[in-house]
Amino acid sequence: MIKNFDELLAAAKNVKEKRVVVIYPNNEETLSAVIDGCKHKLARFILVGDKDVITKKIGGNIPSEVEIVQEPVIGKAIQKSIELVREGKGDVLLKGGVDTATMMRALLQEEAGLRKGKLLSDVMLVEFPERKDNRIIMITDGGLTLTPDLKDKVELIKNAVEVAHALGNENPKVAVLSASEFINPNLQSTVDAAALAKMNERGQIKGCIVDGPLALDNAVSTEAAGEKGLKSPVAGCADILILPNIEAANIFAKGTTYFAHLRLAHVIIGGTIPILIPSRADKSDAKLLSIALGVIMSGHNG
Repeated sequence: MIKNFDELLAAAKNVKEKRVVVIYPNNEETLSAVIDGCKHKLARFILVGDKDVITKKIGGNIPSEVEIVQEPVIGKAIQKSIELVREGKGDVLLKGGVDTATMMRALLQEEAGLRKGKLLSDVMLVEFPERKDNRIIMITDGGLTLTPDLKDKVELIKNAVEVAHALGNENPKVAVLSASEFINPNLQSTVDAAALAKMNERGQIKGCIVDGPLALDNAVSTEAAGEKGLKSPVAGCADILILPNIEAANIFAKGTTYFAHLRLAHVIIGGTIPILIPSRADKSDAKLLSIALGVIMSGHNG
């Protein structure tokens, strides 16, 4: 089982060679991640954008693993990238210097052919050095699903569990978070969490152990769970955190980076291929790790 990002990078190198299509990589952080990806031998890269800008920022020394497709107009670069994937020439999509909303609108169009009838969701991975078992923790969904209802949360769990399985965690522990570990009819997230736990207990959600509602401290700290007398197979050792809405997930995820300085990677799954939408403010390390994660997910899906 992959427990940290060094192991993630090592595992990605062992996946059969994949092709990452990079949409309009005009920013230095994305290009730096591409160069690092070549050095780590993670994949081959097809850069769709302004060739002159890309060549200048790379420094003129284009690695043999990199192909540049000339398309200086952002909208057309997005469409060309979709076309490459549709033609079977790309296995992973990586966002470069484009607006996420603009890109996702194009990718989610029916004619793009990237959807397969499932909910798409963003799964973020962070290393949590305080954990005694040294496992990666997953957070969802801080990127796509605005206000997930019970049905959506079932899909969020399934998508995150798919990532966990790809990393070798065969029975991940899923904590459905709220502000409290007590069910409150006036707080819908606690009601949803209890329903999801019961659905898992009765076999409606498979491949994992689900419990909730759990507060964040109870989910990741055995000490906090013990002090509250909380008995749960998930408390203190959650692998996956299901947040109640996009605001909570996005703020929490960014807090781990800007306040705790944790390393991160994330991937959108539920479509025909993994889609990587790192923030334009993310450092090249986060983009590199996301590439590795995308390669692993592509390999997991065949």
